Amino acid sequence: MKISTVYTKGNREINEDAIVVDTDQNIFAVIDGATGLGGLPGSLASEIVKEYLEKNTSIPLFEKVKEGNKQLLAAAEKNTGTSLDQIPKYKRSSCGLAAIQIHLDEEGKANSLDYVSAGDCMLFLEFKDGSIRQITYDHIDRFDTVAIQLMQNTWEKVLKEKSIDSFSPEQLKEKQRELRGNVQHILQENRNKLNTIDGYGIIDGDHEAVKFFEYGRIPLISVNKILLLSDGLKIHTERTSTKQETWLTTAQSAFKSGLSELEKRIIKDEESDPACFYFPRLKQHDDKSGILIVL
Repeated sequence: MKISTVYTKGNREINEDAIVVDTDQNIFAVIDGATGLGGLPGSLASEIVKEYLEKNTSIPLFEKVKEGNKQLLAAAEKNTGTSLDQIPKYKRSSCGLAAIQIHLDEEGKANSLDYVSAGDCMLFLEFKDGSIRQITYDHIDRFDTVAIQLMQNTWEKVLKEKSIDSFSPEQLKEKQRELRGNVQHILQENRNKLNTIDGYGIIDGDHEAVKFFEYGRIPLISVNKILLLSDGLKIHTERTSTKQETWLTTAQSAFKSGLSELEKRIIKDEESDPACFYFPRLKQHDDKSGILIVL
């Protein structure tokens, strides 16, 4: 197997994502840590899940993730001195996940994989004929879109009185922070829906979380590449574009040109738009994690 990775910090002082590249157990994962809104750091969740995925045990991948979720419960309660039930969902440390374990046949060739996913981390397969299969689904995007659209509407009102070119780079960043603060109530409402049937699944230490994991086994029939991505590596759609960038177009780019080129494209767009206006999003730079495996 040939393995390439991306692991780049976003706006925060530390990278709250984590990646697992364990070639002894053939376990690979991207883990997207999410800091509670005014609460526990996302790195708490991502590092605990990483630790348990990397433990050299014979238990199935799904059980490793369950154990990580259980240990996050203990860590959250230790950090706060209270029970998890008393911590509002929007304040909890949580993480999304796309994890796989590749199984080999008697000849040492990859013949199947187990996977576990939660949140908006993504898993794709590319076949020998170039076609692509999206395994996971981004359950968070539709919630974020509501907040992003409100921020864009506010920008439209601002720009009726003042040209965006008249803002300095620092003023643009400050305005973006202000607009992000204005949608905080929406983000809290969205977080409070985690691990419910009307929301999305996420690892947050709650025993309910395991009910919302997606998992299974896939035979690697005619598969030649495997791709794991956190949402920080999704291509941004330009505000004026008539073509919506999707997870599939992002995967096509990664499979064709590699993770490094995908990252360069995304960072170039983000650097050119500190106000998150031309490429609508919640923050200028998100943490970026990706793994590309060529079988």
